Amino acid sequence: MTGSVPFVGRAGVLADLRGRFAAGAAGTGALVLLGGPAGIGKTTLAEAATEGLATVWGRCVDDPGAPPLWPWRRVLSALPTAGAEVARAVADLDGRAGTDLVAARFRLVATASDALVAAAEPGGLVVVLEDLHWADEASLRLLRHLAGELRRSRLVVLATYRDTGPTLDETLPGLLGGPATHAVTVAPLAESDVRRYLTEVAGAAVGDVEVRDALRRSGGNPLYLRAVARSAGSGGGRAELRHLVRTSVAGLAPEVRELVAVAAVLGEEVDCGVVADVAGRPVAEVVPLLDDVVRAGVLVPVAAGRRRFAHAVVRDGVYEDLDQGVREALHAQAALALAPRAEADPAHAGVVAAHWLRSAADPVTLGRAADWAVVAAREATRALAFAEAARFLTFAVEARRRAGRTGGLAELLIDLATAEYRSGRFGPALDHAEQAAERAETPETLAAAALVVRDLSAPELLPRLGKLADTALGAQLPEALRARLLAQVASVAADVGHTGEARRLADEALALAEHGTDDEALLDAVRARFKVLPIELPLDDRLRLGSLAVRFGDRQPLSALWGHKWRIDAALETGAMAVVDHELTAVTALAATTRLPLVRWHDLRLRTSLLAFRGAFAEARELNRQARELALAELVDDRSALGMSSAFSLQLALVTGDVSEIDEHYDEVLATVPSLPIAVVSRPLVHVVRGEREAALAGYEAVRHLARQDGFDLRSSGVGPNLVVLVEAFGDVETARFLEPVLRADERVLSGGAGVYCSDCGTSWRARLAVVLGRPEEAARLFETTIAANVRVGARPFVAQNRLRLATVLATLGETARARSLARQALDEAHRLAMPGTAAEAQALLTRLTTTGPLTPREREIAGLVADGLVNRAIAERLVVSERTVESHVRSILAKLALANRTEIAAWSHRGGG
Repeated sequence: MTGSVPFVGRAGVLADLRGRFAAGAAGTGALVLLGGPAGIGKTTLAEAATEGLATVWGRCVDDPGAPPLWPWRRVLSALPTAGAEVARAVADLDGRAGTDLVAARFRLVATASDALVAAAEPGGLVVVLEDLHWADEASLRLLRHLAGELRRSRLVVLATYRDTGPTLDETLPGLLGGPATHAVTVAPLAESDVRRYLTEVAGAAVGDVEVRDALRRSGGNPLYLRAVARSAGSGGGRAELRHLVRTSVAGLAPEVRELVAVAAVLGEEVDCGVVADVAGRPVAEVVPLLDDVVRAGVLVPVAAGRRRFAHAVVRDGVYEDLDQGVREALHAQAALALAPRAEADPAHAGVVAAHWLRSAADPVTLGRAADWAVVAAREATRALAFAEAARFLTFAVEARRRAGRTGGLAELLIDLATAEYRSGRFGPALDHAEQAAERAETPETLAAAALVVRDLSAPELLPRLGKLADTALGAQLPEALRARLLAQVASVAADVGHTGEARRLADEALALAEHGTDDEALLDAVRARFKVLPIELPLDDRLRLGSLAVRFGDRQPLSALWGHKWRIDAALETGAMAVVDHELTAVTALAATTRLPLVRWHDLRLRTSLLAFRGAFAEARELNRQARELALAELVDDRSALGMSSAFSLQLALVTGDVSEIDEHYDEVLATVPSLPIAVVSRPLVHVVRGEREAALAGYEAVRHLARQDGFDLRSSGVGPNLVVLVEAFGDVETARFLEPVLRADERVLSGGAGVYCSDCGTSWRARLAVVLGRPEEAARLFETTIAANVRVGARPFVAQNRLRLATVLATLGETARARSLARQALDEAHRLAMPGTAAEAQALLTRLTTTGPLTPREREIAGLVADGLVNRAIAERLVVSERTVESHVRSILAKLALANRTEIAAWSHRGGG
């Protein structure tokens, strides 16, 4: 294991990597994932590919106590400017009490990403992250975020990883989906490469038998090939590598072997000073002895005062050869030696905890491990690494239980539940919150346990959330805590459909919170009240409560987002477009300053909706695409974020009449929420837009039945208006009558649905139902009102559509001249806005009014069937409509043509229909 190692093969991969680096320096950055098994030569390949380039290295470590973001800490420390920017962000965070830590984590990730991208200017930079399979969750989160910024930068991240690793298995699919990501697999060496390697090592030609034997025994793995080439042992390459490690270590002096054992216990990479402290020897003595280990090929130098094992497999071999008792004693020595360092820098507290956990299982040692794990969790939380905080707190809880130390366990369980909730592990968080509630010794601790998990709609968790909050409400509590618990119970009641109870509880929570001075209680109460039928709140209250939420924006940007959104919804309802634009500008500014993915996504969704509302379809499509990309990259845990872009595409297809607008993945999106009312209605609606009438009718029959069932919320966003389109498509008079009083409550709403697709006026839906119900005069009056409102708020697409609908109604009433004028206006506007469906319908109406008289195509069809001698019931069955609809059409035909009865309709039709 001494001397230089030949570098053979890899020409294709090496050229690929150098090409990626050159493209990065030219302005097209990338994330390159370099994968392969242990010993395959990933590090050697990375070193060769980056030779001569500006490169910074970071290494993930196989140590459960390693601080979060460990590889990135190393990278940032080598980039002073970038590291300083991140340090300022952390310092700013430390000085802001009450900060929303989940939001702050995203800000910190965005700051680090921006700093790394900036550090690559102007000549390019390569960041090498080694052993990504050992990366902590916080490091992977930063990498995922950074991957989305690389394509337009001069930064290339080269991450090496082993083919196995549960954390990476979960992360790689998301990373591989990014446009800037490239995966490269390092394959075993070929026979020709093995021949060249052996020849260079031997300094002479090697026979075919020796080459094939070496290839078989090493499997083409360079690390094992090296062992095979330099060992006379038999068996596979791994066995020979282990034999060579033992031989190399056995040849060292006893005091040197002791240091190798210490290094193996400390980890793959070690600080010479720490090795000296654990060994109880001066650093000046230890360094030359470690150099002996370097010369033996067991360690390699990294930097001044630092050494690492030649390979993780080498370190594993040394560690596994230690007797169990020796290992435990060395772990205890390491914990004692590292404690002063961890006291000075709590980032290393987890390392101390891990050493204590591996040293012994007596109560005293377990207690020490638990105490240090709590310190490590506190530091991980400060670094916004919530998954790591949860991991350390799990250590602490288990260690205290094993040690029999149950005092303060309820509070520790609350801390664990909080960390899990912040990291998105809601089920385990609720489990630990319930355990904390069982052990709570004070009402305040019980309330704290009940308030850990919030704002969830998961059906399987809701009953448990409600029960936990109800239990806490049974205790004597301060007003602020009581208000927050009432808000929690109200939210749960709303999610399970207990609307009346939810409203009562939310009102009580809000009244109690407004009476006090606790900002957090007030915010919880406001959010609960908006969750419970917000449209029923008076407009002034909605604007006022929205402003209250905005007030918390400095510390809790997501609260400010909700406040701006509530104000936008209220302003849209009344048509106060200046307020809408002002609030939208504030959301855009909030997205720019916080860089939070959720705020950025809402900003894109809101602007998409309003652009489409005003007819700027091209810009709306582009922002909708950006929102979808952001949802895929940053909001993968929230499937509804992706569904919003698909829902927008369906509404755009309905407005423009272009079936190609519908997202090709929309069917898959709908399948993920099969029982959600909007999904139930949207499935047949997609078929209607695509012209698939039989499939649409089959789905609509199920909708008609479900719409009348308790629990099917017709008032939830988009359900009622989308159902109107289906009622129109099938001329369903019965459902139109059922739906009319439901939508009458929204008659004064000028628009809504910002964030998905801004809707038409409430009067439009009633007008369209009036058409189906055979009340053309009422429909005409409502369409007139709707068009005036559309013009006032600048909803140009809806102006065009409703002019066309009014023209169609007026044609049935015999007002042909005005119908032609409106149809011409609708046609011109549809051409200007690129609404092919509306344009085609307007042109068809103009043609009919010019060449075929006042009857609509459906009325002419029914007149022909009357002429064929069919009665109304037979006509209804033929056309798949209700008999009442046929009666309505027959009356309209008689009125338009001034005829007296069905016989005269038949005569008119036999004369050619004119």
